[in-house]
Amino acid sequence: MKTSRVRLSEVQLRVYVYMLEKGRPLGVRELSRALDLPPSTVHYTLRRLEDLGLVASTPEGYRVSRLIDVEGFLYIRGRLVPRLLVYASFFLGSALGGLILIVLEGVTPERIALIITSGLAALLMGFEGLNARRRLLRGGPG
Repeated sequence: MKTSRVRLSEVQLRVYVYMLEKGRPLGVRELSRALDLPPSTVHYTLRRLEDLGLVASTPEGYRVSRLIDVEGFLYIRGRLVPRLLVYASFFLGSALGGLILIVLEGVTPERIALIITSGLAALLMGFEGLNARRRLLRGGPG
């Protein structure tokens, strides 16, 4: 599926992301229960998403038919992953590399600074990335 840029409301985005990550056709009632939304809201939202060409109705339920760009997120194996988590993993690797150097070659002020700086960057970016994902799935600030 090719990605495109589309502007969605919070509810539309929640429904779309949930469907995308489930990876199978879903019905209105199942979406309503999973997202804690009234069935009428889910039905209306699915119709709007269908009008935009993002979901398609099948005999088994609705399924995602087109990927969209979600700002600050990457598609990795059918899931939306905050870009900040990718950066956090880079900094975590850098901190672990510093620890390995200390074990193999000894302590230096530069290695301590590397571990502290990289570790803090990994923690901050990881925390912010998880918050971004939580906001995306829940809708609204978070």
